[in-house]
Amino acid sequence: MFGEPVTRPATVADREGFLTDGFTPLNCGTCGVAVQVKKNSREQTSIQWYGSARECAVFAADGSGSALRATCPRLMESITRAAKLGEVPVPTNDMSSDTD
Repeated sequence: MFGEPVTRPATVADREGFLTDGFTPLNCGTCGVAVQVKKNSREQTSIQWYGSARECAVFAADGSGSALRATCPRLMESITRAAKLGEVPVPTNDMSSDTD
């Protein structure tokens, strides 16, 4: 019925799966902050933070707050490196065409 809370087991399981399936634990190579990463393509990256973004050295030094940034450039470097090494799966498997 329209307007019911989302509590049906299948719906709750779908939501949980969307938020967690396919994510790989990763630590930033610069500050060690722990995140979960999922690559749906070479260009698209989803990041789930385990804790506060304030643990990120770049965000802490910047002082502007993480909500004003797309993400930490050092963390993105760590994710790109991990994807190229096969530590973070990329469905298209075409990270090798990246010349960085």
